[in-house]
Amino acid sequence: MIDTGLEDRVVLITGGNHGIGAATARAFAVQGARVFITYLRLSPQDYGIDPEEVRRARSPGLPLYHATQTRSADELVLEVRKGGGRVESWETDLADAATIPALFDRAEEMLGPVSVLVNNAAYCETPPDTIFSTSEGSIDKHFAVNTRGVVLLMAELVRRHEARGGRWGRVINVSTDAAQNFASQISYGASKAATEAFTRSVATEVGPLGITVNSVAPGPVQTGYITRESEVELLPSIPLRRIGEPRDIADAIVFLALEQARWITGQVIKVSGGHAI
Repeated sequence: MIDTGLEDRVVLITGGNHGIGAATARAFAVQGARVFITYLRLSPQDYGIDPEEVRRARSPGLPLYHATQTRSADELVLEVRKGGGRVESWETDLADAATIPALFDRAEEMLGPVSVLVNNAAYCETPPDTIFSTSEGSIDKHFAVNTRGVVLLMAELVRRHEARGGRWGRVINVSTDAAQNFASQISYGASKAATEAFTRSVATEVGPLGITVNSVAPGPVQTGYITRESEVELLPSIPLRRIGEPRDIADAIVFLALEQARWITGQVIKVSGGHAI
């Protein structure tokens, strides 16, 4: 039997109320880790989506995706606890830098010192964000969560790790396999590309502290937003000929936290079925 080294480790997962974040919470709980989830419920109106259309959504597409973003983490917390896992959650806006120390305080108070950080939360505007339509506000919103928030979360983890004399830590940042070229979502793609650069630099700096830092870059994953028509169009571009599932990404994230991944750091690993090779 393989000892994964995750039993009773405290894992902080941002954006954990749906999709990849929720699947990751389940996957870590199965390994015996203590899981702390952050989330932020977003209004469909913020994205120009009719709330009534969201309420009626049953088939994959943007309305259904935004419906998942309006949920709290309560249902997931109950599910994990019924399975014997330890999990807590807190709603907070990571665009507000002042919440980050409070987030770690709360996680430590409820579960213990955080040794695994999964930066999964992300901001992405659903109308196309192109050079013809982008704005100062759009750019700032993307970078506030997807880059600045990620870096400050890493910095807080490292500060606390040093203060307690820690010798083991893991950071996994969730990017996208389109980070280097994301026409139609230029601010989202650029913010993720910046985070990949931070991943490599931070890995170099914190390696002597026993912390590994890596990024997982998902391809097309069905988190509710890909319509059936889009799935058919995407399949020829995916060598494994299927759309990804949240658990595909969650399994890769958990792998990078395992003891067996102890000599992997500073890497960006595409988990995409071969999409965007």
